[in-house]
Amino acid sequence: MSLSVTGRRKLRLFEYLFESLCNSEMESCIQWVDKTKGVFQFISKNKEKLAELWGQRKGNRKPMTYQKMARALRNYARTGEITKIRRKLTYQFSEAVLQRLSPSHFLGKDLFCSQYGQPDQEYLSLNHWNANYYGYGGY
Repeated sequence: MSLSVTGRRKLRLFEYLFESLCNSEMESCIQWVDKTKGVFQFISKNKEKLAELWGQRKGNRKPMTYQKMARALRNYARTGEITKIRRKLTYQFSEAVLQRLSPSHFLGKDLFCSQYGQPDQEYLSLNHWNANYYGYGGY
C-alpha cells in the first residue's frame, strides 16, 4: 500500500475513474456503457481533459495526457482490475474492484441486484469474473 507524506493512501487511477463516473459533472468526459457489468467509456473529444484533471488530482507537475493514462490502464489489465473491451475507449472494472470501491452502492442496489443471463459477447460477465484474468483485447 502506497502512503503519501501525510500518511494517507494515494488515490489510484481506477478509484478516480469510478469517482468520475459517479459525478454527473464528468459525463462529458466519461460515462457508463453498462453499469451492471462495470463497463465504462471515455468520451473521445474530452478524454484529454479527464487525463489532465487526473494529473492535477495526483499533484503532477507536468500535464497528464490520455496516452500516459491509457498506459496505466493497460497495467491494470495485467492485474485484472480493469480490462480493455474490444470497443473504442471502453473498459470494464472487475467485480472485485467494484465491490471494493463501493460495496454499499452495489450490493442490494441497481448494479448487482439481478442475476445475469447470457453475457454479452463483447463484455465479460462479472458473475464469472476471475480476479487474475489476464486476457484483454488489442490496444
